[in-house]
Amino acid sequence: MSREDTGRLAIFPVLPNRFKTGKSNMKRLLKYLALSFVGLIALTIISFYILLSKSLPDLPKLNQPTSSLAISNVTVINPIDSTIVSHQTVLIENGRIISVDDTGSNTLAESVTNIDGNGKFLIPGFWDMHSHLRHQYEPYLSMPLFIANGVFNIRDMGTDVSNQQNNQWRRQILAGELMGPRVMGQVSAIIGRLRSKADADAIIADLDYKKNEFIKITNAPLRDPFFRLLEQARKKGITLAGHKPRSVKALDAVNAGMKSMEHARYFLFESFPGAPEFRERYQAYYSGQDTGGAIYTTEARRAMIDKHDPAMFYELVNAMVENETWFCPTHITRRFDAYVDNDAFRNDLRLKYINKFEQFKWNLDAGGMIDRDPTELGRKTYMDFYKKGLELTGKAHQAGLAILTGTDANDSYCFPGFSIHDELEELVKAGLSPMDALVTATVNPAIYFEVLADYGSIETGKIADMILLDTNPLYDISNTSKINAVIFNGVLYSRSDLDKWLSFVEDNAASWSIALKVMWEG
Repeated sequence: MSREDTGRLAIFPVLPNRFKTGKSNMKRLLKYLALSFVGLIALTIISFYILLSKSLPDLPKLNQPTSSLAISNVTVINPIDSTIVSHQTVLIENGRIISVDDTGSNTLAESVTNIDGNGKFLIPGFWDMHSHLRHQYEPYLSMPLFIANGVFNIRDMGTDVSNQQNNQWRRQILAGELMGPRVMGQVSAIIGRLRSKADADAIIADLDYKKNEFIKITNAPLRDPFFRLLEQARKKGITLAGHKPRSVKALDAVNAGMKSMEHARYFLFESFPGAPEFRERYQAYYSGQDTGGAIYTTEARRAMIDKHDPAMFYELVNAMVENETWFCPTHITRRFDAYVDNDAFRNDLRLKYINKFEQFKWNLDAGGMIDRDPTELGRKTYMDFYKKGLELTGKAHQAGLAILTGTDANDSYCFPGFSIHDELEELVKAGLSPMDALVTATVNPAIYFEVLADYGSIETGKIADMILLDTNPLYDISNTSKINAVIFNGVLYSRSDLDKWLSFVEDNAASWSIALKVMWEG
């Protein structure tokens, strides 16, 4: 820094001499500052336009299918029947498994591409049953991450992407033209505030429903309109899934026919003596009548933990089992609540795969979560709430409740693709065995979508979606992340292939151009 001849420290840039003396020069000074300001704005707009108009990078070429592919001398882990069979050869032709035999029992033709699976473990490909594709640039960002982590099918629980775009992506993926997971289920309507039965009737009447679609329920629908929606949807064979409306008793929603219920917090909401009052407050709130202040407070969460009623809990779980209602706990979302003030959690190395605009939103969300109650009691309660949810999932599993692995991928700190391994670890923490955890991400989703004939296991005739692991996931479920190769729709992607896709996403996530596109056009 410099000093002017007055001896004062010059903090701001020195103005031209013509502006230094005389009141008569004030107008000239103001004009100079105004022009500088306009120039700065113009430069910002031009830079913004240049970044926004910059063309997207070329998508890497996809691997091409071989006529025949074999993985030999591998240990096959099949969650569908809990079998572990070593020294197997899995033969694939035209995207399907044509045989699973003891290695050496059949001679492979010279035309077969043979992968040595010695010392490795083969498991079925994963499904993420609670994901979000956020914007039209997903092929450059999150979609390759799913495949690189062995997630080949997803249920999209709500997005800014049109169903038309999702369907186009699905066709391209099936044709081998695009790297990304198959969207096996998508939302035809997201139900927020629903205040009358007439509104419910209108939604069903106007719905252009397709077989792979469903209605997503959020927190806000009022009781009577919600049950009218369920009734009318059931008449047309339309599936309802998602949140339990906060004004609705979960037991009633289950008995009325909700197909799946998302998020472990609902077990806590419904299993303490204050549950009826909690629901009534939300009924009034979403009706615009509540003036009693905050509802979902630290005090309320503390009561849900400390006054948990096992009888209420098991009444709900048993009803879910009887009605064949699926449960998708998404424990990593509550892990976010519990660990959001932890520096290591907030600085996860996988942030390099998340574009700058999304990182900005995640940080805002994290700060907002802490601000809800930054006191020692508040933070401890979030941690206890998360741990209680794990405990209840384990008990629900023991009671026979069918669980789906879902991660809320692309929600804050739910890293797409990678999050499947995180959630499997959470399920094992909850008390599931590693084999049972694998069932929730392979077999159960195929049953849910009624496609078990094609997916969910390593069996003759099924589509060849498999993950080749370097280490045994039954010893440690985190080994599902130690991927040597994936076979997606019969096409082999080696570790080096997957690393190229990860590098592609990392470069795109660092791009200001793509970040602005996501913000502006996404």
